[in-house]
Amino acid sequence: MSTAVRLDATSLDRFLRVLADAREVFAPVAATDGRVEFARVRGGEGVDSSRMLTGLSPKGLFFPEAEVLFRYDRGGILPVESPGGPIAVWGMRGCDARGLALLDRVFGSAFQKPGDERFEDPYWKSRYDRATIFGTVCPAPLSTCFCNWFGGSPSSTAGIDVQATDLGEAWLLSPVTAKGAELLMTVDDLLSPATARDVEASREIALRAQSALPPPPSLEGLEDLLTGVFHEPAWEGIAAPCVQCGACTFSCPTCHCFDIQDEDRNGRGRRIRAWDSCMFGIFTREASGHNPRALSTQRVRQRVMHKYSYFPGNYGEMLCTGCGRCVSVCPVGFDIRNVLLELVSGAEGEGR
Repeated sequence: MSTAVRLDATSLDRFLRVLADAREVFAPVAATDGRVEFARVRGGEGVDSSRMLTGLSPKGLFFPEAEVLFRYDRGGILPVESPGGPIAVWGMRGCDARGLALLDRVFGSAFQKPGDERFEDPYWKSRYDRATIFGTVCPAPLSTCFCNWFGGSPSSTAGIDVQATDLGEAWLLSPVTAKGAELLMTVDDLLSPATARDVEASREIALRAQSALPPPPSLEGLEDLLTGVFHEPAWEGIAAPCVQCGACTFSCPTCHCFDIQDEDRNGRGRRIRAWDSCMFGIFTREASGHNPRALSTQRVRQRVMHKYSYFPGNYGEMLCTGCGRCVSVCPVGFDIRNVLLELVSGAEGEGR
C-alpha cells in the first residue's frame, strides 16, 4: 500500500481497537481538568484529535519523566523487564514527531569523543524503534507556532510513518514510510481508496495552514552568530525576566537533560533516570560546591546556545521544532522568538 487511503470518522474507534489488539496504542486523551495529554488507549473513547498541542510533548512515551534503569542487590544487577511489542502513536503533530527524530540523534546515534563513535541508549531504542507514528496535519496553527522558522510546516512528515489529515467526515491516511504502509495493510478492511476529492481537500487544508503562518525571518548563519555574541552584555537583559522555573524545558519536545540517582536501602536499590533542567541552579553544581553556571544569565545563554549553536554544530540541525510550548507556558512571557530576533538584529547592527 503506497497510496493514500480513507478512514471514515465513525470507524476511528474500531481502527484504534484493532491496532490495540496487537500493540500498545497511545493518543491524545482529554482529562477531566481540561488538559489533553498522550496516554495509552484501547479504542477511541476520550481521544481528542482536535487539540493542536498537548500540554507536554509525547517525548515522555519514549523518554519517560522518570524510569528505573535497573535494580540491584548484594548479588549484582537485576535487569528491569519492559514490554517488547510494537507501539503505535495516533494524533502526533509534525513538530512533535520531528522532535522525536531529533532526540533519536541524541539517544539513538550520538557522537562520542574522542573517536566519534556512536552510542545507542538501549532504553530509548527499545521503545522508539518499535513505534509507528501517525502524524496529524495541523489545520490552523496557533499564534505561538513557528515551525516554519526551522524547515518545518503544518504538514511536515519528518519523523512520521503515516500522515493523517482530518477531513471532517473521514481521515485521509497517507503512508510515508514502509513501516507505515505495512501497518495500514493490517487494517485494510477498515480502509477504502482515497478519492481525488479527498486528496484535494487535504491539500487545501495544508495550504491554508501554511499560509496562516507569518513568513519566517532570515536566520542564516545563526550558529556562528551566536558564537560571536557569547560574551555580549545583551544576555543580561535577555535573561532578566526568567524566573528559572524550568517549565520551558519540561514542555519542550527536544530538551533532554536528565539526572541519575540511586535509591538504596539495606543492600537493595534501584537506579533511576529522571528529567532535569539546565535552567535549575543546581544542575551544574559540582561536588566541590563550584558552579560554572551559577548565574541565571549563564543558564539562559546555555539553553539558547545549545539549541541554536552547539547542536547544529554537531548534527547540522537546530534543536528546536518551533512548537511554541515554551512561549505559551512561560509565566513571565519569555518568548524565544524575540530573543533570536534581538540577537540577530543586534549582531547585524554591530556589522557581524
